[in-house]
Amino acid sequence: MIKITDVTLCSLNNEAAQNKNVPELYGLLFKTGINFVEINVPVYESIKENVDKRNTILRVQDPTEIKYYPGFSRYICRHSGFFTRLETISEIQINDIREIKLMNKFNEYHNIRIVGLDDLLQHDYISAFDRIKKINSGALELCPQNSCYCASALAVEWILNGGSSVAVSFSGNGGFAALEEVVMALRITKRHKPNLDLSVFVQIKNLFEEITEKKILKNKPVIGNGIFDVESGIHVDGIFKNGSNYEPFEPSVVGMKRKIVIGKHSGSTAIEMKLKEYNINFPDNRFSELLASIQEECIRLRRSITDQEFVAFAKELIQ
Repeated sequence: MIKITDVTLCSLNNEAAQNKNVPELYGLLFKTGINFVEINVPVYESIKENVDKRNTILRVQDPTEIKYYPGFSRYICRHSGFFTRLETISEIQINDIREIKLMNKFNEYHNIRIVGLDDLLQHDYISAFDRIKKINSGALELCPQNSCYCASALAVEWILNGGSSVAVSFSGNGGFAALEEVVMALRITKRHKPNLDLSVFVQIKNLFEEITEKKILKNKPVIGNGIFDVESGIHVDGIFKNGSNYEPFEPSVVGMKRKIVIGKHSGSTAIEMKLKEYNINFPDNRFSELLASIQEECIRLRRSITDQEFVAFAKELIQ
């Protein structure tokens, strides 16, 4: 069974963690198909009325704190030099492949989360996974860090090669694997919860941007506002005939829509579709003139044109 823990709320800075929208974000994260949400004590104190302890992991500084916060599914604590209780996850830092041997110190621990291993995909990672599993026969969770920009891929490969648990964060906040990328990759490769409605990502993205005051890039995989923008002529024609030729999933799966962008690479198909979208009855004998004018303007502006600019161009030529 695949288990996914989201650590987004632990990765927020102190100011963001106190935002009034954090309780709503906490609830929405569960709708992405994850199993657990991890929070720390300050976040718990601010949203305790909204917390479902059965599906929540509490991060503590020391295992002695657990008695003050009973009832959580599990607890997690950075390894502090002693054997921990069964319901406590021991978090250990293994920075890169050279440090895997350090895991021998923890071979009797029941639950371990490995944080780091940033560089693993640059090596024989499948053999490395096998070494890790042989060292410890207990429950292993991987929380790859992203200094090599491949944490999401590493988390997915861990699951595809026999691992069962990963820790992620929305948009990779805090330098971890991105929740949305891992969930979507497992949906496609493993058919993990294939019928789950992931349009909730749009709500989460909006809340996340408001809470963190960080704007998610337009080309961010899965959740970027511009990932379904289409400009190239042959691309537009092909994608509307069979979207799976270009996209691994339909925009509607994540609550978005495909958009035709008019730019210097746009061809007649894109122009025709955009005219139809705005119900503009454009004369056939002036179509090539419209296409040439738009391409020249995009080259001059060094960007694609907005829909408003497109409509203005078309109406001006009609007059």
